Amino acid sequence: MKKSLKLLDIKRVSKSAAHCAFTDLIENPFDKSRKTLMCCYRQATNHVSADGVLVVSTIDKASFQIRHRVIIRESNADLRDPKFSHDGSRLMLTSYAKTYLDNGKMVTKMMTYFTTTGLSWSGANRHGKSGWWLWNHTWHNSDAYGFAYNRPSNTLSLYKGDPTRTMQLHKAEAFSLDKHKKGYPNESTILFNSNGDAFAFLRRDADTFSAQFGTSKPPYTKWSWHDLGIYIGGPAAVALGESLYIVAGRHVDWDSRQFTTKIWLFDSVTKTLTELNTLPSNGDTSYPGLVIENDTLYMSYYSCHIDNQARVYMACFSGVKALTSKTA
Repeated sequence: MKKSLKLLDIKRVSKSAAHCAFTDLIENPFDKSRKTLMCCYRQATNHVSADGVLVVSTIDKASFQIRHRVIIRESNADLRDPKFSHDGSRLMLTSYAKTYLDNGKMVTKMMTYFTTTGLSWSGANRHGKSGWWLWNHTWHNSDAYGFAYNRPSNTLSLYKGDPTRTMQLHKAEAFSLDKHKKGYPNESTILFNSNGDAFAFLRRDADTFSAQFGTSKPPYTKWSWHDLGIYIGGPAAVALGESLYIVAGRHVDWDSRQFTTKIWLFDSVTKTLTELNTLPSNGDTSYPGLVIENDTLYMSYYSCHIDNQARVYMACFSGVKALTSKTA
């Protein structure tokens, strides 16, 4: 029987704006009833513009209605690609801030905010070197781990620490054009299993454009990479067990140049991707967030398929449990 996920509901959750995109999603850690999710995204006038602000919404799981909304902005900075992380007590939001100077040059910093209520946020902690984008990070054993990439050097390096204080270089050139002969590694997501092993999904935008699957054991200074053979933009992943993952991101049909947001099942033993669903999507799209609850997958993403305007959507699917069945 072919494995799949059944789309149960989908609703737009972004307010009217020229461009709403680059989402993330997390179970609301401050809601003891477990009835809400938290979704973040960038709101701006365009995909690349100098006026990006961050929108953080608390969303009802059953109806996808917005319960609470906060806007985070910085003067003279474009805030991009917000990502959640949770260290057990604090919910953090990290974004890449671009500032355009009077002389025409651009400088960048990572910005991390935190909350202990989900209702109000701290001021920004600025960290990182200009030009290095710590696109995502995951907490493991009291430390956050994340890959930062630098486009001019075609390099991806692993950082470790606390983004509300500082992130230290942990492994330089974990993936690079010089070492691996494959260009422009960039967006990534890291997961850890119960043994502390690390797994990563990595986007690339050069030569074959093929995504990579990385594995490492503590202390995460040696990484092995497997070429997945397809393009995955803005990768997000959640584990279903020790060797199965739901992966989502932008897919490109290179013949038709059509962009869509897809969901796959990945088996880390056989290194195979099985397509599960294609979201209603087209054009500028992807950057999903994923949350699993029992048999349900909740997903945030953005797309231009309705009116050629980038909008943020919430979707939910059933069929998660059957994905781990041997007979599914």
